[in-house]
Amino acid sequence: MDRTNIINHLIKKKDNPKYLEIGVEQGLNFNQIKCLEKTGVDPDPNSFSATNNQTSDEFFETNDKTFDIIFIDGLHHADQLKKDIINSLKVLNDKRTIICHDVNPPSELIQKRHREASTWCGDCWKAWVEIRSENTELEMYVIDADFSGCGIIKKGSQQTIDITGIDLNWQNLCKYRNYWLNLISIEEFFNKT
Repeated sequence: MDRTNIINHLIKKKDNPKYLEIGVEQGLNFNQIKCLEKTGVDPDPNSFSATNNQTSDEFFETNDKTFDIIFIDGLHHADQLKKDIINSLKVLNDKRTIICHDVNPPSELIQKRHREASTWCGDCWKAWVEIRSENTELEMYVIDADFSGCGIIKKGSQQTIDITGIDLNWQNLCKYRNYWLNLISIEEFFNKT
C-alpha cells in the first residue's frame, strides 16, 4: 500500500474533508487524491498541480483555512519537516490527521541530509523522533509502507520517548527504529482506523 491509498483511505472516513498537501511537485500523489476541496503547496513555478506556488513557510504565514487531512512531503530536511508539522498542527481540525512521508528510510544513503542518490528521504526521521520525545498531546506512529514509511499524527496522547544522550544517527535509528518511530504494519493501521 502506498501513500496515496493511505490518504484516500483516511479521506473516505470523513464527511467533506479539506485536504492540504505540502510538496506537490508534479502532482503524482495530489492528482490521485479523491477529495473535493484540495490545496497544494509547492514553491516550484513548474508545479502546475499546486494551487499555491510558494514555500510552506510562506503559505502558513498567510493561510486562514483549517484542514482535516494534511500530507507533508516537502523539503526533506528535519528542521523544515519539524516546522511544517508544528504549523500543520495549528490548522488541523480536531480528530483529524497529518501524514508525513519519508520518516522510515530503508538505507543510510537515502537518509542523508543532502541528496546523494536518485531516491531520497533526507533526515526527516530526526524531526519525527524529536517531536515524539517532546510532545505528550499527540498520537504518533509510522506505517511500515510505501518504501519509506508514512507517519501518522493525530491530536491525542502518547508517552514521550527518551532520547537523552543518544545521537540521532543512522546506527541508532537502526537500533531503536521500532521504539523511536512507533512502527506498525499496514494491518495494524487498518485496525486503528
